[in-house]
Amino acid sequence: MNCTGLRPFARNGAGGKVVAVLFLLISPVLTQGVQSHDEWVKYTSKEGRYSVLVPSQPTVDSQEATSAGGDKFIQYKASVIGAGVVYMIGYFDYSPGTSFTFDKARDGMIDAVKGILLSEQSINLGGAPGRELRLSTKDSSGAEYLMLARFYDVDRRVYVLQFITAKSSETEFERRANRYFDSFQVVKTP
Repeated sequence: MNCTGLRPFARNGAGGKVVAVLFLLISPVLTQGVQSHDEWVKYTSKEGRYSVLVPSQPTVDSQEATSAGGDKFIQYKASVIGAGVVYMIGYFDYSPGTSFTFDKARDGMIDAVKGILLSEQSINLGGAPGRELRLSTKDSSGAEYLMLARFYDVDRRVYVLQFITAKSSETEFERRANRYFDSFQVVKTP
């Protein structure tokens, strides 16, 4: 599996640089896997402070990343790979002295997948700002994919949700994507 798309970020300072970190999960493995039923499970990440419905228990992973300023941080993801579909939830915390920008995240994602932006809109999650992107892209073999991504900036934590499907599965795109995205909730800590 190919996990790319981490974009460097820098501390805000005299130059006014901004954070632009995002996850990207896209690979030829989209055409593999089996999704045997329509019963979804509620996955809750205590550490990530979120819950979401997915077709099966996700694979959970983390990796250390380094900012342009040399700061180390951890990014986390949970993903489910089904028949022609990937569901991915990622998050990371950005440190004081840095900021996150949706425009840089959008540009980084488009660049990372060499995609075409089909649509974009501002969204929110319980009052927290967000951005939704719809992209088309191709993998190295030329297979076409549709990607719907949502970014949310919630209390210095950025959540990145992605739904990726083979273009040949386009008829189920809206139903599956809506069920997934509509179920996402951030759990507030006391």
